[in-house]
Amino acid sequence: AELIKHASNSFLALKISYANVIADLCEKIGANVEEVTHAMGLDPRIGGQFLKAGLGYGGFCLPKDVQAFIHLSASVGVDFDILKATESVNKQRIDRYFEKIRQALWVVKGKRVAVLGLAFKANTDDIRFAPALEVLRRLLEEGAVVHATDPEGMPRTRALFPQVHYHEDAYQALQGADAALVCTEWDSLRKLDWDRAGKVMARKLVIDGRNLYTPQGMREKGFEYYSFGRQ
Repeated sequence: AELIKHASNSFLALKISYANVIADLCEKIGANVEEVTHAMGLDPRIGGQFLKAGLGYGGFCLPKDVQAFIHLSASVGVDFDILKATESVNKQRIDRYFEKIRQALWVVKGKRVAVLGLAFKANTDDIRFAPALEVLRRLLEEGAVVHATDPEGMPRTRALFPQVHYHEDAYQALQGADAALVCTEWDSLRKLDWDRAGKVMARKLVIDGRNLYTPQGMREKGFEYYSFGRQ
């Protein structure tokens, strides 16, 4: 049973990392990762679940089980290279995200940044190994003024990052922001009124780590918009 759990969760992690490598390729050749992964998902042998490009996987189960499977395999002399690559790709997602942040902001120090979403996924307060935590850490390290919001994840995050300014309301977090960073796929963020948000932001810039919005739709609203694997 333990082997089945490790194998299943590791395969889900592999699908996420696979989608993320496709996203990087799409950015280089001018394709759309969502068109590719959607078409792949129509094949019943593959399925569309977990073929989602973005900031990568977090939480407790997937990172833990990938690590456990790698160690178990090594202990019996099996080199599970494909899982090592899965883990490596996942760790690189924050680096890729910060490339986009620096491309857009140039200098992070002193910028007011709104981080939208803290939990590792929607509909939970679990922040364990959440990509947003590493985003917060790097922003603070580089001297940004960080404001954040999340429907459920703020109490636990506040204990780790007391220097961040927390808001129950996303529009308050966006007040005066030089950039909005979308880190969790909450439905409330999918439904955010960006026309309203744009009026309170200092700069209409969104760096979407979860591909929640369409590039064309955001640009039609007057936003500079960055995402993964889409033009």
